[in-house]
Formats: sequence, C-alpha cells, structure tokens
Amino acid sequence: MKKLQKPFLIFCVSLGAVIGAVVAYLNPAENPLIGFFSAFLLSGLSLYALGWLWHKLGGSRVLAWTVFLAFLLRLSIGIFLFIALPVLGYDEDPTNAGYLYLDAYRRDGDAWRLAKSGEPLGMAFQEEFATDQYGGLLSLSAAVYRVFSPDGHRPLLILILTSFAAAAGLPFLWQVVRKRWGERTANVVAWLYALYPESIILGASQMREPMLIGLSAIAAWGVGKWKDNKTRSALALGISFLLMLFFSFKAAGAILAAMAVWFWLENIQPKAGKNLRIAGYLLMVVGLLAGLYFSWSWLVDSSKWDLYLMESSSGRIQWEVTLISDLLRVPFIIGYGIAQPVLPAAIIYPGIAINRAIAVFRSLGWYLLAPLLITGFLLVWKEKNKQNKALLLFFMIAAVVWTLISSARAGGDQWDNPRYRSIFLIWMLIPAAWAYVTTLEKRSPWLWRLLLLEFIYIGFFIQWYLSRYYGMFKRMNFWPMVRLLGGIGFAIIFGGLAYDWARKKIREKHG
Repeated sequence: MKKLQKPFLIFCVSLGAVIGAVVAYLNPAENPLIGFFSAFLLSGLSLYALGWLWHKLGGSRVLAWTVFLAFLLRLSIGIFLFIALPVLGYDEDPTNAGYLYLDAYRRDGDAWRLAKSGEPLGMAFQEEFATDQYGGLLSLSAAVYRVFSPDGHRPLLILILTSFAAAAGLPFLWQVVRKRWGERTANVVAWLYALYPESIILGASQMREPMLIGLSAIAAWGVGKWKDNKTRSALALGISFLLMLFFSFKAAGAILAAMAVWFWLENIQPKAGKNLRIAGYLLMVVGLLAGLYFSWSWLVDSSKWDLYLMESSSGRIQWEVTLISDLLRVPFIIGYGIAQPVLPAAIIYPGIAINRAIAVFRSLGWYLLAPLLITGFLLVWKEKNKQNKALLLFFMIAAVVWTLISSARAGGDQWDNPRYRSIFLIWMLIPAAWAYVTTLEKRSPWLWRLLLLEFIYIGFFIQWYLSRYYGMFKRMNFWPMVRLLGGIGFAIIFGGLAYDWARKKIREKHG
C-alpha cells in the first residue's frame, strides 16, 4: 500500500470530486458548493477507508475489484434511480422524488425535517417520528443533513453512506472465509456479495439493511478471528452489535443468536468435553425457546395482518386459497413469499419498463442463489471436515429458518420478503459459494440438475402468466400444474439419485 499510496490518494480525490460534482448538480439546494464539498468529503473518505480495509484484510486483486465495485455499483445505481424514477417511474410521490422504497421516502423526509428543525437528534427515537420504529437511521440521516447539508435536502448523501456500509463489510467476510475454506471460496463469496441484486438495490436506497449486512460481515470476522486476536475480535463483535441495535434491535437480536451459535461451533465446541457440549446444546435450545416465547406474539400478530393484506390485495391469491384447505392457507402464502420476487411474473407483468427491469434484476439474484443453497445441502453430507460440515449445515439451517420467518412476517409481499431475507445474506452466501466451488472441484451434476428443474418451472409459469395477462395459449389450472411440476421435480431429483447410485455400483464392480 505504501508504494501505491500516492496514486491511490489521487484516485480517491479524483473520484470523490466527480461524485461531488454529480451531487452538486443533482442536489444543488441553495448553495451547490456545499453539496459538492460535502459529497466530495464523504465519498473521498469512504474510498480511502475501503482501500485501507482492503490493504489490512487481504490486499488481493479480486478483493480490490469486488470492494470498490460493491461501493461504486450501489452508488451509481442509486444516482441513476434518483434521476430515472421521476421520469420513467409511476406517478407517485416516492418515485417522483427519486425514491424506490416508500419507507425510505418517508423516513428520509422526516430526517430532513428533524435536521432543519433544530430539535435534538434524540427526537428520532420518539413516537413523533413513526417512519423509523427504531430511530437509528433517521437520526443518522438527520445528523448528516444538519452537518453536511444545512442549506437543503440532499438524499444522495445518504446513498454514499449506505453504499459504503455495504462495501465495508466485504473485506472482513472475505478474510474469515479464506481462513476456513480457502481463497477460491472467499473470492466467490466476494463476487456474490458485491453483485447480489437485492443487496445492490438496497445499498442504492436510503435503507437500513445495507448497514445490517455490512455489520454482520464485521461480526463474522470477530467470530472467525477469535483464536488469532481476542481483543480485536471482541472489539469487532461489540462495536458491530451496538451499531446493529442502533439500526434495528429486532434484527440485531436474531443476528446475535446466529453469531452465538457460529461462535460456539467455531471456537468452543471442537475442544469442548462431553459435559460442556451437552450444556452448550441445552443453552442453545433454551435460547431458541426464549426467543420464540418473547417474539411469538409479535410475529403472529404482524403475520396475520400481512397475510390478510396479501390475500385482500390479490384476487388471484384469494381464489387459489379457496381451492385448498384452511390448514394449507398459511403455508401456501409463506411459500409464495419465499418465491418472491417471482421471476416469471416479473418478466411477463405488463408494467412500466423501469419497474419491470428492477423486478427481473432482483428476481434473477434469488433464483440463482436458491439452487446454490439447495446444492450445498445435497453436497455437504460428503464433506470430510466435521467442523466445516457443522458450520455449513448451521448456515443453511439459519438461512432457511430466517427465510421462513421473513416470509411469514412479510406475508408474500414482493418488496418486504426479499428485504427482510437479505439481513441474513452472509449466511446464504458462504454455503452458496462453497457449493459452487465444490461443484466445480468434484464435478457434481446437482447444481446443473437443479438449474434444469428451475428452468422448466420458470418456463411453465411464464406460459401461465402469458395466458393470464395477455390471453395467449390455453392456461392449465394452477393446482394441476403445481402437481405436474412436482412430478417433474420428483423425476429429476430421484432419477438423479438413482443414476448416481447405479453409476457408483458400476464403478465398484469394474474398479
């Protein structure tokens, strides 16, 4: 880094000046120079901080590409959406103001009102500002506006922070994955982290999820590096969790529970005696039951309301629900939520072009990540390293449980489901990256079989949606089609298992 220090400083200053000029042009307010220097300072410092983290935590070429791409991709897409949504989006207040999320529009507006009111920033944590139930992001945004943008509302400044928060976690995650699974898996994790569509869209918006994802990656580093440096690990864990509480204490509680299990499997369980292991597993069970006890009523009440909204907002959902028993009603809507954003619907739905493009982009990420997770579950049983196997299984279980909770909480909503799900993104990316690398190394056919199955499913539903929206082709009834697809899935999966078993026997016979 010493040899590259001067060129890198020039890079930070130059790119920071470009970003400052863009912000000053798009958010001029009363004094464009304030906008320029504020954006220049925030973006220049963000770039330098990312470079410093890259140097300290890895220094590899792949890490450099992914870290800076993660930051610049989120910021540039956020700026593009700020320009394009008022012109190309729906004629609604949030999109006319350049916001993709209604929550971001309301919260950011309140942040600007708080900033110019002169009231203490602690007001963000009071009921008067209901747009942020936790108050953390609202108060941070208000502080940024009060210090860096006193002459006018500049939403693009907050995008610099969300883009930086997401990118800053990447070097931490890369290093801890490299330590346990090797550099090849770490590089795949880095690319997935930088390019995962839902994370990009969230980082390109004034949302809290980029903060939580980045802080989760830092906490993961604290868990993975505990044996090497307990002091630094404790600081990373403590600071990251305190900041998570600032943004969302409910999400912080779930992440803390998952990190605690990770810490146990990584640092305590391998050397623990029988009694300590039993005590540890009992403590996990008690913690799980306690979490369910204290959160169950909130989850059930909020889920009932969201499920009701989902049914009442979609005549098609109402109709399909009437064709199944009451016992299957909730599982059906939860399953529908897990599929969100639905790729065939995103492709075919007759909406505005920019919204359709965003929907397809978000859908592609999930529809590529899910087969990797399933592949990981199928391959992990052959993992010879017991600790690696335990960690990967836990990551997949945590991802599945959180996905179910997110779907129950969001009730099938195409925006909230992926947003809530993304909070546990690192628990999804690690087994997904491991599955991809293992597929290539072991020449496993399972990922390709699952992608074939998914391709068939998508093809059927594209035909179904074409018939529904445009009257093209004859449409098969929904539930008979689901049963047919279930049969195709059964044939591909169990046919693959039978083929692998027969191939193994033939090899043993001739070996």
